[in-house]
Amino acid sequence: MHITLRAALAGLLAFAALPVVAAEHAFTLHNNLTKPITGFKVKGGEVSGFKQIGAGKRVTFTVIVPGSECAAAVSARVGESRRDGRVNLCDQGGYVLTPAEGGTKFLPLSQVMLVR
Repeated sequence: MHITLRAALAGLLAFAALPVVAAEHAFTLHNNLTKPITGFKVKGGEVSGFKQIGAGKRVTFTVIVPGSECAAAVSARVGESRRDGRVNLCDQGGYVLTPAEGGTKFLPLSQVMLVR
């Protein structure tokens, strides 16, 4: 039994040493608000190449998340407040942060008609 316990522990340690696979996504965000978006975060992941997004502007940047999941919890900094939402990082069309009934929302660009 002692040998079996050692083998099981060795297997667990070997599994723990394996690197976590990460997925990199090009993410497009359009600002449909009157104030600039000054920050962007993804829960459990990293954001690279983000630059402030002025009102009516669109920027594409890189989001890296562990695993191969497409769904992600995100937050954007607008002025002194934070806007939280969920997005599908695999959606190639991008998202818009826009005023909506019940507050500001992240919506797929494919579902929104932008008028300026």
